[in-house]
This record gives sequence, structure tokens and C-alpha cells, in this order.
Amino acid sequence: MLSVRYLLALGAGVTLVSGFLASCSAPGRSYTDSKLQETLEIEILPNTSKMFVYRLRLPDDQQPNSVRVERGGFQTGNDNRGGISIGSSTPKRLIENASYVVKQMGYCRDGFLEIDSSASQFNLWVKGECKEGATEDDIKKFGTKQILPVVVTK
Repeated sequence: MLSVRYLLALGAGVTLVSGFLASCSAPGRSYTDSKLQETLEIEILPNTSKMFVYRLRLPDDQQPNSVRVERGGFQTGNDNRGGISIGSSTPKRLIENASYVVKQMGYCRDGFLEIDSSASQFNLWVKGECKEGATEDDIKKFGTKQILPVVVTK
């Protein structure tokens, strides 16, 4: 017969593992609690290609007056000017954000191909092309070219 202590430990272990798996597989976005503005610039080409640029950008009035070019992957010192810290996980997190946004907004239903991307403290972006071509409904919903504010829940 199994002891109560064993069953409690087993139950706690299952709860811990399932919580860990849910947090690892749950879709979400990074950097949304920062001061960065999130936009999706879309363009549907005459050949039905659906292009986009997903962008996170610090507003112009909050950017520092001087431009600082940073070399390497690390920032040093106490930088309290806004923006985000760029690290080795930033490109991956940026792609995850873009994937989540284009799917949730209904722009790319079947995923996308990354064309280019960039990440800096005040401006992060991914340029991509949806895997599927535009339909008449897409053109009615999105037009052929516009910049949309990103409004999706986390």
C-alpha cells in the first residue's frame, strides 16, 4: 500500500513539472512592460505577398539626444535612459514576439519567413514575409499598406 507521504510528494512533483511545462510552452511576448511602442507595418504586394515589419521602439521624445554605438553584446554601467538591455536571448525573444503578434492579429496564419532583423536598446524590429499569400479578405481587413498599433493581450 502506498504511503500518504509518497502520494503527497508525487502530487507535488506532478504539479511542479506540469507548471514548468506550461510556462515553457505558453505563448507570450517580451518587452511589453517597457516604454517601447509596438507596431506592425504591413504591406500587401500586387503578387499577393504579405510583407511586414514588427517593431518595438522607444518614442522619439524619450530617446537620448546623443547616439551611442555599442560594441559587443554587453552593456556596462548604470544606464537608466529607458530602452532595454540587449543580451544573447534578445533576437530569439524578438522573433517570438513577432510570431505571436502576426498570428494574433490575423495577418500571418501559417507563420512567416524572417528576412531581416535588428536589435538595439531603443529600436528592435523584424522584417518578414507571411508563408501564405493574401486573400481578398486580407486586403479588405488590412488594406495594402499601413502601420498598425499592436493591440493583443499577453
